[in-house]
Amino acid sequence: MPMTIKQLTKEYEGIAEILNRLWPLKNKQHRTFARTMKVVEELGELSDEILTSMNIQRNSKIAKFSHQNVEDEFADVLGSLVLLAIELDIDIEEVMKRKILYTHKRLLNE
Repeated sequence: MPMTIKQLTKEYEGIAEILNRLWPLKNKQHRTFARTMKVVEELGELSDEILTSMNIQRNSKIAKFSHQNVEDEFADVLGSLVLLAIELDIDIEEVMKRKILYTHKRLLNE
């Protein structure tokens, strides 16, 4: 069964509560910084897996490659972005609808 953006956000709101309990940070600014750095970290790991998929890594990494690794790192990036959106009080569904509309208009006018 497909998961909606609202359902995904709700799941990650629960995860955010657990993370905030396990690793409490001083304030919202520190949480936002930590979430942002986590996005960067996870994006690096996804990039690493993509390079591996393209055989642009050392042989030992290429030998261990699986597409599931790429999927898992992609999910980590997306999850980290959702956690950052929650911290920034961003309604993901609304901003994505707005951005998609903007992108369609821009593409049609080029």
